[in-house]
Amino acid sequence: MTLKGFDITLTSLTCKDIEMVRNWRNSDEVKRYALNQNYITKEQQEAWFQSLQEKEDKYFVIYAKDEPIGLIWFNKCDETVETGFYIYDTTKQNSLTPYKIVSIFHEYLFNSKEFKTLTCKIMHDNQRAVRFNLSLGYKEIEIYEEYKSYTLKFDDYIKADAKISKLLLKENE
Repeated sequence: MTLKGFDITLTSLTCKDIEMVRNWRNSDEVKRYALNQNYITKEQQEAWFQSLQEKEDKYFVIYAKDEPIGLIWFNKCDETVETGFYIYDTTKQNSLTPYKIVSIFHEYLFNSKEFKTLTCKIMHDNQRAVRFNLSLGYKEIEIYEEYKSYTLKFDDYIKADAKISKLLLKENE
């Protein structure tokens, strides 16, 4: 499956991608904000990828202008849909690129998949992610020892997306 918009393409994770993704995930820059900060072996990565074949979870490699830069996903458990993403390419992190990525992804989740609520977990020390998710309309719902949990309801998505869309359209003019 492929989702496209702006100069961003989200392509379903395949077996050929998992070593690249494992290297990203084991990097200090990405690992420091992950809930599981353990080193991931090649065998663990392969087992994880195989386990995805039996789940509704979906992972996409993020491409900006045909260059792989990160990973975005959703995990479905009962009525809860947990999302997450990271951008390995640090040159894209403090730009409009994250908004482009999430705009495409949220459109897919809310309109194509018809999910009503999304959640995410953010480590306490990841203030950039907290600010970003609040700007997307997420609301803090629970505080745990290592992270906070946030939720995005469809109505809040619509309000935030209208503002974000204007910003992204203005950039493309």
